[in-house]
Amino acid sequence: MSDKNKKKKRNLKIDEIKVDGVRLGDIKLKKASTCARQILLYFVDFSRWYIPIFDKRRIYRIPFKYYDKFREDDKDRFYHEMYRLRRAGFIKKYFIGKEEFIELLPKGKEQIKTYVAQDVEITAPEKWDRKWRLVIYDIPNDKKTEREILRQKLENLGFLKLQESVYVFPFDCEKIIDLLKNMYFLRSHVQYIVADRIETEIDLIKKFYDRGTLTDRMLNA
Repeated sequence: MSDKNKKKKRNLKIDEIKVDGVRLGDIKLKKASTCARQILLYFVDFSRWYIPIFDKRRIYRIPFKYYDKFREDDKDRFYHEMYRLRRAGFIKKYFIGKEEFIELLPKGKEQIKTYVAQDVEITAPEKWDRKWRLVIYDIPNDKKTEREILRQKLENLGFLKLQESVYVFPFDCEKIIDLLKNMYFLRSHVQYIVADRIETEIDLIKKFYDRGTLTDRMLNA
């Protein structure tokens, strides 16, 4: 591998990557604030944004030398968190020949999935387009854990429950819903719909206004 390619991988940013076809640069993410999060999320970064990070069959490993930047920033903290992640079963470290590698374990993949799901945020527009975004799902009981995660995430993002398994939000969030569907393998069970009108939308506007999701500026622009 050339030095140019090595440098390119080392300098990738989290918002440049794709997870299962969704570019994270198109989605608002909170900045990873802890060393452990950065170490794990770098596996997504290193995957060059083309490879689905949640593919259960794939082995994800990084040459240890690519963590030079993290070690330079805070060496003691880096080694402490690396040790903690190994003890917790998120990663393992080993040699192939003379080169040292860090490999992401299944538990680490699940933790990355949690981080990404926690960090997505819906960007509010300056002007509301007067359209409604509906998320409708019919998820079987053998995926009840994923169903509960999706429900909690929709509520955390600010969605309102319209009826059983139907949630509504006023702003575009298709890329985020696609990301969640892909991460939890729910694509065939979840639909994203854009509607021009909902019968009870006067009540919905008031509820979103009272929450601060919709503002006077958005409604009057």
